[in-house]
Amino acid sequence: MEYIQQYITLNTFAFLLFGMSFILSYLMIPKLIGISKYKNLMVVPNKRSSHKNLTPNLGGIAFFACIVFGLFFLQSYDSMIISFNLMVALTILFMVGIKDDLMVLGPKAKILAQLTAITFLILNSDIHIESWHGFLGVTHIPLWVSIFFSYFGILGVINAYNLIDGVDGLAASLGIVIFAVFGLVFYNLDLHFYFLLAFICVGFLMAFLRFNLSTKSKIFMGDTGSMIIGFLIGVFTLRFLALSADQFNAINIKPDNAFLLIIAILFIPLLDVLRVVIIRLLQNKRPFTADQNHVHHLFIKLGWSHIKTSVFLTAYSCVIIAFTFVLNNYFSANNLLVSMVVIGLFTMLLLFHWNPSLSAIKQKLLIKKYLTRALYFRKVSAKESA
Repeated sequence: MEYIQQYITLNTFAFLLFGMSFILSYLMIPKLIGISKYKNLMVVPNKRSSHKNLTPNLGGIAFFACIVFGLFFLQSYDSMIISFNLMVALTILFMVGIKDDLMVLGPKAKILAQLTAITFLILNSDIHIESWHGFLGVTHIPLWVSIFFSYFGILGVINAYNLIDGVDGLAASLGIVIFAVFGLVFYNLDLHFYFLLAFICVGFLMAFLRFNLSTKSKIFMGDTGSMIIGFLIGVFTLRFLALSADQFNAINIKPDNAFLLIIAILFIPLLDVLRVVIIRLLQNKRPFTADQNHVHHLFIKLGWSHIKTSVFLTAYSCVIIAFTFVLNNYFSANNLLVSMVVIGLFTMLLLFHWNPSLSAIKQKLLIKKYLTRALYFRKVSAKESA
């Protein structure tokens, strides 16, 4: 692919890859919908679902196809030959995801597949984290700590992303924002492989979003799609944290703030995981028991539509990311950590005290009731004073 670099600019090539990914996904998804309906490969709604109709859930097949095509064109940019690691890891997740979408696998089987995929990935040294750059007082870290953190980090990101895939548009919209932010960071660092891969992901997610939000041609990404996207987000996260201090300084990021910027980029998925685990533990349930206590479920129970919920949470994520990147220019890790904790606690308190049992109509009735009482007491006090 070296001749491609000779005749077109990087930005043009990125646009072409984005277009290829978008078009391929846009053309594949209707075929996947047709096959799913013809073979009756549909998701049956249950008591935990926020949907009422039978819906295809094989959108992840289009994601995998776009990534395979994209990696072929990225060979000349892959100086660390990480494409091979990615292909093996993604193939494992793809096969297990397809089986889970069609037959439903237990959590142990999926975790084992995810650990196996991560093992093939970390054999490449390009994502090994060598230093925390002074965050929490930690600088250089040994290889075994880096490997352990890689397993824990990617496993957490995969499952956090999977948990937010509960309403139309949310997972895809957050994925677009996350990949776009990582893509811009890697673009400014001349890490062209990761930049181009990020915008390939943006391309097929934008095409998927059109169908995911449709009323007549709806499709879900399924566990195949959510595991693939979550895994790639985990890869980008590790690559970001593996940057050197000089690379962080080159893009005006204080090295010790890197972890906090990652928390900001992944704010909604991480907040959702933390929230549901705390609630389940307080209710004496297993931390990973399925329920309807996720952030997006709260909005749905309050009468919000899927689109409104997705737009709000995605916009909120963008605000958190922008706010944290701006603060990074003025505060060191300790002060920025305090700010992040305050933001997190504020959001957690807001969501914990939000009563999901009240519908929008009930809330309006309560507001009317309290206003009526207030007006009544005001009239009484006015008569007494007269």
